[in-house]
Amino acid sequence: MNLNEDNLAPPAEPDWWQATISFPGEVGASPKAATALVASLSGHRFHFLRKQGKVRLRTDRPAADLLDRLVADELAAGWVGGIYEPESDAFGGEEGMAIAHDVFCADSPAALRETGSPLARERAILLISAMTRAAGLDPFEVGDVWAKIRKLRSSIDPPDAAYRASAISAMRRLMNVDAAQRDTPEPGWDDRVAAFEDAGRRLAQLAGAGELRRGLRAVLAHHAIFAFNRAAVSVAEQAAAAWLGWHVAFGDDAPAAVSTSRSVSVTPSFERMENAITTTVDPTELRQAMVARFTDSGHLRTPAIIDAFRTVERHRFIPDADVEAAYADDAVSIKHDTSGEMISCISAPSIVATQLEQLGAQQGHKVLEAGAATGYNAALLGRLVAPGGRIWTVDVDTDLVNTAREHLKEAGAANVTVVLADGAAGLPEHAPFDRIHFTVGAGDVPTNVLEQLAPGGRLVIPMRIRGSISRSFAFERDGQTWKTVSCEMATFVPLRKGICDDVYTRVAIAGEGNVRLETFSEQLVDREAMRTVLDEPAHKIYTGVKFRQGSNWEWLYLWLACVLPNGLSRMPGQRPGFTPHFAWGSMAALDGDTLAYLTVREGEDGQGRFWEIGVIGHGPAAASLTEHVTTAIHEWDRDYGNNAPAPGFRMATSTSRDLLKATDPRFIIDKANSRLVVDWP
Repeated sequence: MNLNEDNLAPPAEPDWWQATISFPGEVGASPKAATALVASLSGHRFHFLRKQGKVRLRTDRPAADLLDRLVADELAAGWVGGIYEPESDAFGGEEGMAIAHDVFCADSPAALRETGSPLARERAILLISAMTRAAGLDPFEVGDVWAKIRKLRSSIDPPDAAYRASAISAMRRLMNVDAAQRDTPEPGWDDRVAAFEDAGRRLAQLAGAGELRRGLRAVLAHHAIFAFNRAAVSVAEQAAAAWLGWHVAFGDDAPAAVSTSRSVSVTPSFERMENAITTTVDPTELRQAMVARFTDSGHLRTPAIIDAFRTVERHRFIPDADVEAAYADDAVSIKHDTSGEMISCISAPSIVATQLEQLGAQQGHKVLEAGAATGYNAALLGRLVAPGGRIWTVDVDTDLVNTAREHLKEAGAANVTVVLADGAAGLPEHAPFDRIHFTVGAGDVPTNVLEQLAPGGRLVIPMRIRGSISRSFAFERDGQTWKTVSCEMATFVPLRKGICDDVYTRVAIAGEGNVRLETFSEQLVDREAMRTVLDEPAHKIYTGVKFRQGSNWEWLYLWLACVLPNGLSRMPGQRPGFTPHFAWGSMAALDGDTLAYLTVREGEDGQGRFWEIGVIGHGPAAASLTEHVTTAIHEWDRDYGNNAPAPGFRMATSTSRDLLKATDPRFIIDKANSRLVVDWP
């Protein structure tokens, strides 16, 4: 039976193509990977399911090339194809499944793009409630839907009496407000709400006509579980929401007033539900799993550092984030400037592990940390130097200093002192230090802190080389100069408010899309011209240099940063006609009023699939800059390439910089305070 309003037969279902995508660390899609996947699927009709740390993707046509590129960009670890078996009976039959596909596809792009959002649970509840209201359920029928969800999910301990009423009240607001009346909704929110409401109405019509082969409330409960899954709401949090939804309908705490019609008189409230329900999410298990992942991957190697990671409760230092987010391998923002740009964060745990391995702090050491943030890194350091050691951690923002101090006190880190100060100036009154550790990026070496290192001491600092290219260096003295004992690719939030600020200017590219360009003070670039440079005709060259799955971009980036006139700049974002080499954006060479960015095209030869590097120039000197970048790529591929040993680094400060020489002057990077030499093998 056909129930479409226009009396036309429903469109034929596509033959869905399925793939299961895995991600680095097997912890699920990171926000960056999820955003890249959505961007790559533009123009596809698709839906997805999160399953055991993977994404099970279904698209209306094959997407193998897109997923190969995601793997090449190192945003996914791999993928395998499969056969899609729709749960037709669970969704009420073939027509019910068609309705499900419509709502899945309407919700999937936004749900995937919002991976990591702290409000994902609340948005899912709003959408589920819109569907149940549109289906015409009365308050007790809605309660029965939540009861069915509850039976399919883990058991929970009810909230303490002090929080019970506020948690149920927050859930009641989410279940009763008109989701379409939200203030400042995300783009596409109205379409998502409309899709859920349309599904609710259509399912009720099928049920009323006797064409739904399963109970309406059971089908709606199944939709709710799928909506929670797309929103990355954990099973335990689903159980908590179901407990609250049932109590809104049947509990004695307050009247169960659930409207079955749209309300425009209620002002939507989107406060977070109280974290008052004890769920089965165990932070200890998450922390141990994180340690196991990083031990297997090689990020954690030293027994003392592994023990510190097992012991220090990372989630206590970011209480506003979900517990799962605290132990995911991603940075968590903790402060933004007035434009919304992140200015402070707690680094991804893999980066924290990498830097601690570089630092090599030992029992009894005195350590200065620049960049207190939440206090988490200082707490780890405090354990590493105990007994007998001492940590001083500094930050330039009073609010961050106060928060870090509170977190460290609660964690019992008695050997850590938090100070309001400029990390680049150090703390000479407490010097000398055995280790100095920067968890913020710098454009140059702060010479003041070098003077505060004890003999045999070590400085770990993320430093920009040229443009956006930076690395985390571990320096030790080598006579009158400095040798690098470790060097890892890393990008950090820059120093600010001090004597060694690393100031950069973000140039928003005018026109459709959200492309922007990172520029730094040492780069000779016409920033005003850059705003419209992509409107200029394109000059494209493909280099013939092929990258294959697993190829490393970091050494090509470093080479180009050294040999090009202004290094390389990050150019993230998307817009029509912009074809970057990664889904997040591209790296670009700049020269005055002209830029040339990297692109790729896919192909296959006797060795398998490859990505050929290309260069696309825009601006008055597009042809010459594109040729320059192409020549540099050819030179790197001919003389060095990914199969050569990694380069080395030497550093000297201003008084000794002339002691450092290089055969090729292009690999001498002179800064105000220091000289860095890159030694290619």
